[in-house]
Amino acid sequence: MKRRELSGTPEDVLDARRRAELVIDTGAVTRAIDRMAVRVTLRLRDANPLVLCIMNGGLVYCGRLLSRLHFPLELAYAHLARYGDYARGGPLTWVAKPAHDPAGRELLVVDDVLDDGDTLKAVCDWARAEGAARVWTTVLVRKKTPRNEAVDIDFTGLECPDRYLFGCGMDYRGYWRNLPAIHALPEDLERQR
Repeated sequence: MKRRELSGTPEDVLDARRRAELVIDTGAVTRAIDRMAVRVTLRLRDANPLVLCIMNGGLVYCGRLLSRLHFPLELAYAHLARYGDYARGGPLTWVAKPAHDPAGRELLVVDDVLDDGDTLKAVCDWARAEGAARVWTTVLVRKKTPRNEAVDIDFTGLECPDRYLFGCGMDYRGYWRNLPAIHALPEDLERQR
């Protein structure tokens, strides 16, 4: 990359990408999304579902998944924030609740990663309280950690180590969500966060 193309990008963001470990390559991510689309289609093709994308992380996975779902559905979004500049989750706050009413609908909640499960739990609790007929969940990545073992996910694409991950919607300081593969922050940088 030419230096002028990167002007304004924080050096630690560039350093994290240069030193990142590839955890899941692009082909494996694509195959996982293909599998999720088949499974979701088998369950929800006749349900007239409301697909609820969790912003910002779920945007990339949701977009890739939606292009593989060839049945009627509606799309909505919710925006909850937990991380900010933290490597580990902070307090959960609603930035934007969905504009669509989930009452009586089957709802598919789409997120990028299951870490602790607090975000998905909050969204699912909200949907049930609003009268959703059924709440389904899908994540592209489930981290291998005891913290999320009690969280039920209907459709999981991949399992990854309990590391700071970025790419495929997951970010490092707001950057690198656009990467088509999944990377892990180098352990020395992860310890510094």
